[in-house]
Amino acid sequence: MGVRFFRGQRTRFEHEFRQQKEIARLLRKEFPHEQVYLLTNVLVANGQIDCIILTKNGPVILDLKAFKGEIRGKENGRWEVSAKDGEIPLPNLFSQARMHRQDFIDVMIPITRKYFPHIGEQNLRKIGSWLYFCKGSTYPEGQIDLRRVKWFRIVTAEDLIEKLRFTDSGYTFRPEDMDAIVNDLRLQEYSLWTDRPVVPAAVKPAEKRKLPARKWIALIALVVAVGVIIAAVMLVPGIKVAATNTLHGIVTLTGGMVQSISRDAMKSNSTPYDSREAIVYLNGVRVNNGQAPVPFEQSAFDLAMARALDMNQYGYLGYSNPGTGASASGMQEFYGIEPPERVQESVYGQWNGYTYGIEIQAIDSWLSDRGNQERLMDPYQGAAVACSGGYCSFIGVVPGQEDNLTRVENATPAG
Repeated sequence: MGVRFFRGQRTRFEHEFRQQKEIARLLRKEFPHEQVYLLTNVLVANGQIDCIILTKNGPVILDLKAFKGEIRGKENGRWEVSAKDGEIPLPNLFSQARMHRQDFIDVMIPITRKYFPHIGEQNLRKIGSWLYFCKGSTYPEGQIDLRRVKWFRIVTAEDLIEKLRFTDSGYTFRPEDMDAIVNDLRLQEYSLWTDRPVVPAAVKPAEKRKLPARKWIALIALVVAVGVIIAAVMLVPGIKVAATNTLHGIVTLTGGMVQSISRDAMKSNSTPYDSREAIVYLNGVRVNNGQAPVPFEQSAFDLAMARALDMNQYGYLGYSNPGTGASASGMQEFYGIEPPERVQESVYGQWNGYTYGIEIQAIDSWLSDRGNQERLMDPYQGAAVACSGGYCSFIGVVPGQEDNLTRVENATPAG
């Protein structure tokens, strides 16, 4: 599952973007197999919330502060940071965190009533509203009684994950609950690293109507056969029973073919669901070969889809675009896979475009080639398969070790 990103507005400040990336890396490492949403720049009644982390344990608000030093402040009065360059005066950050918390609770109340009333509005009072400072910052004890004000914390990259582990909302969010929240807030899903929206690739109208010629020929032949049988029944009553049975079988076959054609016509790219199903299939093969299963990873899917789209757009099958030089290793950082993590890729192509189950066909093809088979059996921290048109890419994410670089691909492209 992994981490997905949603936003209300684009990030305008470099320091916010830098801290958002830092938080995203922490979440990816802590929750590689759990659905987690990072919401950024969410507009509420009294301003904008920098970050909201949605996990199964509920939401946590983060107010990003690009300061490093000893933080001093109580419930009342002004705050300040003692930095290496001197004292930095700040407004009352406790009051600010409390206001954002109340604004978000007000937003969540109608969503809770509509989609998950079983949670209960009283539990929303447990939503955390934390201040996120730069690494190395400290908040000496004795300023605010954090045992009494349980929703308030001051965190940095050093202890954010630890604090998240011990959040207690009194309920559990299901994946559909988290989807309901981002949909009701009308947030846009995007890639944090590229700042581009995550949307299905556009398909030209002519491409949508294009179908394999063989299927059209077979369908026309079946329609003609049905017409002949109907005519025979009308003219020769003695063959009515046999013709009826034959007609029933042909109609069933025709219906299946029409359904297959419609499905292929309406779809040209893999979805995350298709990719997860393909990884489940691959894991069955891996286990049978004595290898541990590999989890589906969203960032690997995003990169695999980008590679498949690139091959489909430029009409090549290979590990790098012959015109632009684009490759999986060169693109990985745009999709949140940063060194020392590295990626390995296998590619596959078929002439008749996207068809149902092409992801499994690609895996079967890779398994028939020794180089690609060895690659699919390697240990990964996450993987995915994505196809666009008739082009497919498998991306496996190798855990970072020292200063390893992405190795040069040497397996034979399948197709």
